[in-house]
Parts: sequence; C-alpha cells; structure tokens
Amino acid sequence: MKTSRRARLIPATLCAAIILAVALLAPHAATTAPEQSKPIGPVQKIRTSLNPKPAGWEAPDHAAAMARAKTPREFVAKVKSEDPKLRQIRFKNLGLGVADIKYSLMILDSPLVNTFENLYGPARFMHSKHAASLGGDCALCHHASPEGADAGIDRLSETVACRTCHQEAFNPAHPERIGLKAAYHQQCMGCHEEMNKGPIDCVGCHAKRVPDHKDLVKLPADPTPIQVTQECLRCHQKAGEDMIKSAHWLWKGPSPYTVERQKKVMSGKATDTMNNFCIALPSNWPRCTSCHAGYGWKDETFDFTDMTRVDCLVCHDTTDSYHKAPPAAGMPAPEVDLKFVAENVGNTNRNTCGSCHFQGGGADGVKHADMSEVLRYPERNCDVHMGGHDFACTDCHAAVNHKIRGRSTSLPVAEGSRTCEDCHTNKPHFGDSMLDFHLNKHTDTVACNTCHTPIYSKCRPTKTWWDWSLAGDKSRQPVKDASGEEDYNWMKGEFEWKESKKPVYAWYNGYMERLLLGDAIAPDATGFAPGENPSAEERRNLPVTNITAPVGSMKDPSSKIFPFKLMDGIQPADAKHNYLLVPHLYPTSPDDTTAYWKNLDWQKAFVDGMKAAGLPYSGEYTWVRTNMYWGIKHEVMPKDMALSCVQCHESLKGEKTCDRCHQDRRDVDFKKLTASGTDFAKMVSQGRDVADLVGVTDYIDFKALGYKDDPILSGGRFTKLPLGRTEP
Repeated sequence: MKTSRRARLIPATLCAAIILAVALLAPHAATTAPEQSKPIGPVQKIRTSLNPKPAGWEAPDHAAAMARAKTPREFVAKVKSEDPKLRQIRFKNLGLGVADIKYSLMILDSPLVNTFENLYGPARFMHSKHAASLGGDCALCHHASPEGADAGIDRLSETVACRTCHQEAFNPAHPERIGLKAAYHQQCMGCHEEMNKGPIDCVGCHAKRVPDHKDLVKLPADPTPIQVTQECLRCHQKAGEDMIKSAHWLWKGPSPYTVERQKKVMSGKATDTMNNFCIALPSNWPRCTSCHAGYGWKDETFDFTDMTRVDCLVCHDTTDSYHKAPPAAGMPAPEVDLKFVAENVGNTNRNTCGSCHFQGGGADGVKHADMSEVLRYPERNCDVHMGGHDFACTDCHAAVNHKIRGRSTSLPVAEGSRTCEDCHTNKPHFGDSMLDFHLNKHTDTVACNTCHTPIYSKCRPTKTWWDWSLAGDKSRQPVKDASGEEDYNWMKGEFEWKESKKPVYAWYNGYMERLLLGDAIAPDATGFAPGENPSAEERRNLPVTNITAPVGSMKDPSSKIFPFKLMDGIQPADAKHNYLLVPHLYPTSPDDTTAYWKNLDWQKAFVDGMKAAGLPYSGEYTWVRTNMYWGIKHEVMPKDMALSCVQCHESLKGEKTCDRCHQDRRDVDFKKLTASGTDFAKMVSQGRDVADLVGVTDYIDFKALGYKDDPILSGGRFTKLPLGRTEP
C-alpha cells in the first residue's frame, strides 16, 4: 500500500495504530478494539506541524491584495458637488466601465476598520463582478470625486478608494463623513437589501475570528478524546446538535440530484453507495472510518446520537499536529497532544479539510482528479484560487449549521449547491469586447472548468485504472511508473496512474445516475470467471457498468459540456444475482478468518461482506468492468491558461478565423486572438506529461457530443448560422 505524504511526516515515535494494523494482518497477534488499544509505555506527545509551509511559499495574488489593502491613502478633504444623475451620465459619456478596473478582486482590510475591535476577518470584494452586475455604472458606488479631479484627463482620478474620503470613525474636522467601517457596511448592506441580492449578515462576507481558547479550555494534562468533546460541548452544545444531523457525521442524507432516487433521504457511504476504489463500507468500518468526523465507528452498532463521539479537533485544529490513526475507527493517534490542540482551535483550513479529502481511496490523490496534498500549498498554476488567492475550502464551501454547501458526482448526499457562477455570475467575462461577448455566450453551453481546467491531476498523479481481480500475488514486485507510482499492490490489485490527463467530456445538468448496493449491473456486462486470465486488452474491452454517470443531453437547455475524470477498473459481481459484491477486506481482530487482506480468500470475504451489507450472496462470483465519472471542479488554472478558441475549434486553424463572420479588422489580430490560451508545449518544458496535447485543435470531440460538426461551421445546438451560412 502506498504511503501518503502525511504518513511519511509522522515522527519516529511509533504510532500505536500502525502497530495495531500490523498486528491485525498477522495471524497470531493479539489486540483489542481500536478505541481501547493502548501503546506499550508512555508515548511522547508531538506538537509540530505535519505539513509545514514550504519556505518562501505565498499566494501571490492574495499577498499583493493584502499589501494594497493596507497601503495608506491621502485623505481627500474636499469633494466636488455634483448631481448623482449628471455624474452617471458624465461617467457613461467618458466610457468609464469594467474595462478600467485594475484589480478584479480586492481585500477590504484597512487598519482603520479594526481600530476598536477585530472580531471578523477581512472581506473579499469582487470589484469586476459588482461593476458588471451594475451595468458598468461606476458612479453608483463611487458617488463623489476629489475636487479638481477629472476622469477625462486621468481616467481613475475620480473613482477613488473608499478610504480616501472615509477614514476615522469620527473626524471633528469633517463631522459629515462617516468612518470607513460604517461606509463599507452602509454601502454594501444597503445595496444588497435594496436589490434583495447578496449577504446582509456579518458571516456572509467575513470569517468570524475564533477567540484564543488557552484560558477557555479546562482539560487535564492528558485527556481522552471523549473528554475533549465534552469540554467543547460545554460551550458549544448547539454546534454538537447540528453536527450529528450533518452528512459529515451521518455519511448519509437526502439525494435530490440522483435520478429515480430524488426522494431517497438516507443514501450515502453509510448505507448504499459503492465505488470502484475501496468498493464499500460494510464490514470494513475500522479502516474506512479513519476519516469519519467522530470516534469509534468500528461496526454497525455505532451510536450516531452520542454527541460525545464527535471529533471537533479534526476540523478545527490550527496546529496541523492532529491526525487520526489510520485503522483505528477514527480515533486520534496516541502521540497527538489533545490538550494542546484543543487550546488552539480555530476555523477550518486546507490542512484540516485535506487530511481526509486529499486521502480518498487510501492514499494521496487516489480518488479525486482535482484534489491532493499539493493543494495544501499549491503553485498558482496548480489552482489559482488556493495557490493564487489563498482560498480556504470554506471560502467556497461555506457551512450553515455544520451543513456544507457543494455536492459530489461520486456521492449522492447534498446539503446545498456551490457553482462557479455563484461568485462569477453567468456572464463571468466582465470586459466589453467581442471576445468577452462570445465567451459569455459559451457559458450557456460550456461549464467553466471545461476551459479553465483543460487537464486534471496536473500537479500530482491520480489513479485511472484499478483491477481488483489481480490482487493476492505476494510474489509480484511492483513497478514504478515515470511519476514514481507503483503499478501493483498484493492487497488491492493492479493500477494505472496519470498526471496531467485530458478530461472526458459529457453533457451534464447537475443530476447523476447511480448504481447502489443491490442494483442490477448492465444486462450485457459479461465478465470473466475466477481462474480465467484475460489479456490486458481483453479486460479493457469488456462491457461496462457505470456506477455513476452524468445526466444530460445536447437538446437539454440546462445541460452543459462538463469535464470528468473517468475511473475505470475491474471489480467483483455476483454471478447469479447480477449485482456488485462487497468484500470484507480489513481484518477487525487477530481471530478474523474471513478478511481478504489477512486470508486471501475471496469466497470468505464475499460471504461476510454481503452479510454486513444485508444482501444475499449466491456463492458464485465473476469479475466485471465498471466506470465512475468524477466531476472536475478544482485545480482551476489562471485565465491566460484556459483553452484557446483554436484548441477546440479546428475550423479556426486555417486562414479563416473570426473574419468568417466579422469584418476584417486590421487593428485586431484575429489569429493571435483565437490562439491565446493554454500552452501545452510550455507545460512539457515544465515537466507535465502533455506532449500528446501539443498542437491539438479538436480538444472537445463535438461529434461525440451530438454536433454535426464544429459548431462554428454547422451552428450551435439551438441556433443556425446567420444567412444560411454553412460552409467555411
């Protein structure tokens, strides 16, 4: 089994949980239940970060925005008097608009705001978005100009920052001026209330600062995990009540975006979902629940109403020293100093979220096409939001009562939606050029990430093939690929990894089809029997059962072309009942005689696994091929690295480009305009595995998506080209 980066950073002090894992795999070792296991002798407590920030790392866009926010501005004592309507007309006549905005994203963090208190973090202000939503009417917000300024001479001289006119909370020389803090809130909240759009409460714009807990927490020197939670509940009872109703706790919930299952209210990993990675939870609880936000879910008897079992620290640790013991049913590793962590709790961050979500599938970057350990401190080119603007996960996936917005294509539970358009609007290209117009038209049909994430797993490889049928050969030596990933593990079978892979594209309207436990596999999904050994090519050509698949159609106005990682593989199915099987993989005790990872007996593993799943097993199994579509929603690249027009539209690579429809403009280089975008040749020079994409001009297979041809030639899905033009 591949060792994750996080595991490699665990200090030399042996983790009792790792000892336990080894013991469980040894036929004659003795052990106890995970939450009762105790290391032999005292364990040295560790307070150091497991994932220290690399020297010199910073998110450059965020750092620059913070520097601008704190730069003092000279106070404007005199402003010109002007009728608001005349001011609007004057600005419009001057052509002032979105194109004049120098910085599209700003951080409002002037020291003037925090003179008396500092209860909330700074607000991110999307300047371009707001200006565009107001029709480019700069005068609506910039309601006064410094006396003597003239935008006709210096275009930005009249649209000055708020803090040039509004500064101290009370200035006796200018009693008519409200302070900066009041100006921000009056302008922002007043507009939001008037338009009935946008947040009007504190946490809608700000992250609430968490007070220092060193004097608030009352714990013994070496508390138990349960004692820590009890201490948290002493002040945060409501948070505990909210948490035990959440999907992160229950691992199940409503599935309104699963077709034919929209009314199913308790679907999820805890009940009926499967995958082609680690397959399913039943019978494998202690290992799978290492990422549960709780303590001790080691079997089906776990009490989900017991708030003292909630693991508050796994989400609210700010020390980066907290970690769980992998096979111990969610219990923290013995070397974690629980009192120290509890005294240093705070808001969630990329490290806390990533401790589970980066490790899906058992190691770093396995499951997700767009999430890995790299996102703790990514380069800007890996993810512009996290690496450029230093976003925390909750900047997008905000929580309400511990219910977190966002939904997965791999799992059915949804506690709220989150899309790019929530921040960037459905017209995200805020300029007023003809190119911006066309790009905004594209957003009716093309998802943002289709262009802005042209490749996935570009900074860390991900698994793309997993063949369980080949597991069990302890004599086979794994071979490492070019990225250092092993192609085999006797416990799990054969793998393939890919770095910088082109997505698969499909129509997607937000709904998914899902194969749940007990559902029949595809009628034509013939596989191969135990003992048979088809060639690699024969395995790849087996009929496919989709465990998850996007719902959508070219003719459906709500569908968009969306990028996916297609996870392919071989897994077991019941030869008579025609549904996928759940194997008992992880040994729960030294006396466990059925776990595959201990006994290498598939028959025994299926008997126990299906018993735990509550489904009959016929006693006969076969190996079938399955697929899963995993939506790509992270690893957004900077706008200058989005796909260019010509990379998708082959019709633009010839002499005719935009002038196919537009008049030839000698002051506009149409060829250059259509070719500006992702430079795959440059990526190759940076070590990315994209040599096969250099020069590609049919990146999206339009015919496979239902188009007659390149839409530039044959028209869009709902419109025809003007004047009957169908030829280049």
